[in-house]
Formats: sequence, structure tokens, C-alpha cells
Amino acid sequence: MSENKTNTSFWTKVGRTFVPLVLIVAGGVAWSYFKATAPVMQRSKPERKVAVVEVRTASLGDARTVVAAMGTVVAAREVTLKAQVSGVVQSAAKAYIPGGRIAKGAELLSLDPADYQVAVKKAQSALATAQAALAIEQGSQNIAREELRLLVEISGESVAQTDLAMRKPQLQQAQADVTSAEADLRKAMLDLNRTVVKAPFNAMIVERNVNVGTYVGSQESLATLVGTDEFWVEAMVSLGQLPLVDLDYLGGCPVTIRSQAGEGQWTGHVVQVAGKLNDTSRMATVIISVKNPLGTAGHPTSTRLMIDDYVYADITGRELTGVIELPRAALQDDDTVWINQDNTLDIRNVTLAWKSDDAVYLTSGVAASEQVIMSSLTTPVQGMPLKTTEDAVAGSPTDTEGK
Repeated sequence: MSENKTNTSFWTKVGRTFVPLVLIVAGGVAWSYFKATAPVMQRSKPERKVAVVEVRTASLGDARTVVAAMGTVVAAREVTLKAQVSGVVQSAAKAYIPGGRIAKGAELLSLDPADYQVAVKKAQSALATAQAALAIEQGSQNIAREELRLLVEISGESVAQTDLAMRKPQLQQAQADVTSAEADLRKAMLDLNRTVVKAPFNAMIVERNVNVGTYVGSQESLATLVGTDEFWVEAMVSLGQLPLVDLDYLGGCPVTIRSQAGEGQWTGHVVQVAGKLNDTSRMATVIISVKNPLGTAGHPTSTRLMIDDYVYADITGRELTGVIELPRAALQDDDTVWINQDNTLDIRNVTLAWKSDDAVYLTSGVAASEQVIMSSLTTPVQGMPLKTTEDAVAGSPTDTEGK
């Protein structure tokens, strides 16, 4: 039994010693096998990506600028009519309502003329009395002259013809009385004529202040009128765009006007640039004249330009000569343009002469016949390789960056 235990202990020790060695050797053999049979990775130089872009050839030309502005319609002529005499309003024209139109010289209101008709009669009577007194004095002067002649003949002595002897002061007094009576009559007739209030020009009533039966005093407001032959648009233009407005344009720069709220389109022309900046916006005010904005009183237009309406104004400005015209999409941030320079990207700073909603006009930065990139690039980098769409179609397949 002691011998069996000794044999078991021996083989146990042998197993504990050789089994790990066998496992280590087997692992080494396996590692060597897999290393010898593993695929070898070949490193290759990455291909350079080329962006495919659409381009447009720049060309030199001329362009007429258009300055887009916003403005307010105001009256070119506005007046507040006031009574020149006092009295009760006796009648009013049918057009005497807000929005009513009345022709130049037409009767708008009339005051009770009775008192002024009496004043005219009295002035006429006073004038007749003064004229009669003048005639009597002229006769008296003839008598005085004849009496002085007879006195000289009877006495045989010369007698001085003094002013008093010839009744010249009395004659001058009578002539002055006639002149004063004539002036009083003219004043009475003027007051009578002023009982009829007439429109000073073709006008529209925007405010009425009295009605039939109202007693009005002298210098009391009767109505506010605006002229209908012409309206003005006071348009706001930035100081940067103001030089584009050509004040020397024959007849004024043409302007197209559109209402912001309603329908309708009108034409006008620039009259002047106000000499003061707007206090709020710090922009210049350009005055635009619109002729016949409402049509005639008998034939009004279907769309009327309204006072205080907000409008868009497209002002035809100066002509630009020798500029590069490009689509608005070609202009990038910070006033830069992308150029295809020998199939590489060249980021250019440009000088803008003017830009509209659809196009930009450059005075420097891009030369004629250069290729301007119209495509968008995800990460534009100066000098990055490019390929035009025409070259991409004609050339061999290449990994490209999306347009």
C-alpha cells in the first residue's frame, strides 16, 4: 500500500510539471501558425478629392441701377380754408364731405350775404354823395375863378390867385372824399364776394369743420383741402444708396410706385432730396412726384393713391459703366467671390457698385472672362482642387466632393 501511494504521487508531480509545458508549446505553435498565415495590410496613398463646381464666365458691361425704397404718400399741396368774413353758413356743395372732390374755382360754401349786401348799398350811396360834393366843389371853383377875373377888370389892379381864393383845398378835400368812398365800396364788395368760398385749386376735402347753419367768425377754419393734380411720396433712402439717385436726370429719375397694403401701380419722378436726415431712421428723404394720382373728377382711376399710404418705390438711378454683373448667389459672406483659378479655388474680396435682389455689380475683384463659381462648397479652402461640371463629364471617374 505504501508503494501504491508512492507511484500516485510520482505521476501527479509529472502531470503538474509537463501539462503546463505542453500547453505553452501548443500555444506557441498556434501563434506561429496564425502569424504566418495572417493577411498582410497594404498601405496606399489616399486619393485627393476634387470638388465639382458649376461656373459662369464673368463679362464686362453697363447697367442701370434701381434704388428700392419705402415711403409715405403726402399731399403736394395742402391748405386749410378760413373764413375771411363772419356769418352763418347758408349752403354747401355736395362734394363738401371727406373724400369729396371739387374743381378749381367751384363754390364750396356760402355765407349769408344780407349784411354785406346792405354794406354795399351804403357804400354806393356814400360814393354818390361824395361824387355830388365833388361836382359842386368843381362848380364853386369855376365861380371863384370867374369872380377873381371880374375883380381884376373892375379894379384894374392885379390880384394874386392864391390857393384859398381858388378853393383848391376844398377841391382836394372833395376829391379825397370820393377816393375814400370808392375804397369803402370796393371793401364792401370784397366782403360780399368773400361770403362765397371757392376751391383755390383742384382739390379733395380731407376734413370739414362746419355745417350749414353754423355761425363762423373771421379766420375760423372751414375745411382742409389737398390738391389732386399731384401727390408726393416721401421715400427713405440710405446714405449709401443716395449717390445712385441721379438728380440731373432729365425730367427727374423715373419711379415705379406700389402700395404695400392695396393694389395698384403708379409712375412718378424724383423732384428733390430733402436737405435733412430723418430723425428716427437717419436716412435721407427723397421727394417723388406722382401726377394725377386720382384721375380726373369726372373719370377717377380704378385704383387711387391714398394719402398716408405706405408704398414701395423703385427709383431708376444712375447708369454704371464697365462693371461685372453676377447673380446674387455668387456673392459670398464678407463680400467675397469664389473664382476657379486653374482648377483651384481662389477666394477674392470684391468691391460692390450696387446689388439688387437678383444680381450684384462689381467694380473690382473680378476680371472679365474669369470663371466665377456658382456652386456651394461645404468647406471652402483657399487653393483646394476643383473641377468644372463640363470637365467632370468629359474626364475619367474620380472621387469628388458633392456640389
